Amino acid sequence: MNSKLRIIGGVAAGMSAAAKARRVNPELDIKVFTDDPYISYSS
Repeated sequence: MNSKLRIIGGVAAGMSAAAKARRVNPELDIKVFTDDPYISYSS
């Protein structure tokens, strides 16, 4: 069974947390919830 991570907020801190969690555990089920139509990202 995969672990789950739910993040509230799609701005810089939330997306940074999601990216770090993905690096630590690639199998993690990550969902980000935000009320803004755009999320923060960097190329």
